[in-house]
Amino acid sequence: MNKKVAKQLRKICNPVDPVSRRVYQRLKKQYNKLPRHAKRDFIDILRETTFDLEQEQSGSILDQE
Repeated sequence: MNKKVAKQLRKICNPVDPVSRRVYQRLKKQYNKLPRHAKRDFIDILRETTFDLEQEQSGSILDQE
């Protein structure tokens, strides 16, 4: 993995707290295990997927509007 890919992954899932750091590390490991031809597709799929970890951690569902 090079610096460019790591920046892309950080932009997709910003590692600011322990949970998001674990998610970021897991994404890096998954990326490194992929064959060369599938890595670009993996990044594209992650961009489409939203990682909203802050809302999941900020209390219950009843607190949200």
